[in-house]
Amino acid sequence: ATAASRALVKLNDFGFARICEDIDDEVKRRAKPFGIIATGDEASTNQLIAFQKAEDLHALGFVFLGILLTTLAEPRSSNYPLPQTDEDSLQQLLGTRYKKDVFEFRSYCESEDAWDRVVALLDENDCAGWDLLQSMCFAREQVARGGIPPSGWELLTSPFFNR
Repeated sequence: ATAASRALVKLNDFGFARICEDIDDEVKRRAKPFGIIATGDEASTNQLIAFQKAEDLHALGFVFLGILLTTLAEPRSSNYPLPQTDEDSLQQLLGTRYKKDVFEFRSYCESEDAWDRVVALLDENDCAGWDLLQSMCFAREQVARGGIPPSGWELLTSPFFNR
């Protein structure tokens, strides 16, 4: 990880400019592991559209988590080795090691002294930050269970932002 004072932020291709109604073979390929199969009927099409929105939320959730873990980190010294906070590492931790449970991941974060501020922030308002991360990072899974991803308004009205 990098201390905030040494961070260089590069933003690239968050996918927000794509029209959701454009369901190509690539979208179908990414949705298939989640059990979302294109059958051509309206319900399938709506689920694929929801999946595309969920993909954006998934990416945004991990970017948000990475920003929190790097900018709010308080390492003991400039030489203190922080755990990896790149998107791939965080997805591996949350997806595989902690089985998509942000509250199990919270315990991992809590054990890292440099992340005390992050844990405290996400714990506010009855763990509203952790709930927000759960809904964003795992929005694709919510669609796979037949749900719909949260809207931008639902995210902005999260208790996390009402501090």
